[in-house]
Amino acid sequence: MDFLYNYTSQFRGWLVAHSNNFISGIIMAICSYFAPIGDIMAVILAAIALDFITGIIASRIEGKGITSRKAWRSLWKLLCVLAIIALVYAIDTEIPVISIHKIVAWVIVGFEVWSILENMAKITDHKIFRLLKKFMEDKVKENTGVDIKEETKE
Repeated sequence: MDFLYNYTSQFRGWLVAHSNNFISGIIMAICSYFAPIGDIMAVILAAIALDFITGIIASRIEGKGITSRKAWRSLWKLLCVLAIIALVYAIDTEIPVISIHKIVAWVIVGFEVWSILENMAKITDHKIFRLLKKFMEDKVKENTGVDIKEETKE
């Protein structure tokens, strides 16, 4: 019985001493799997961050308050978007038909750019942002047949 106690005690000591290596190994394996979409993740992160910053500035200009609830919603949005891109990339990797993750990323970044243009139009009240927004509306309608103005009224 002493042998079993000594063995489990040694194993527990080894496990505690090497747990950081084990955890970092798992994290690095996950990171290396998703390394090919690192640039896509960075673009999405930048778009959401810029939308968040311009949203705060536009909110202040309009005299609206900024609540922590809205900030948390942006953080949750970022986490959910990154998780969706990672999931779709994993599906694309295992079932290589088309690169769906790139299409999903383009749609997400497109919505973020749309939101940034709305915020910039509120912040600067400059025609260029309204023109860019109109140009995006026309291009989306021309290429997809979807009227963004009607879709965003819901």
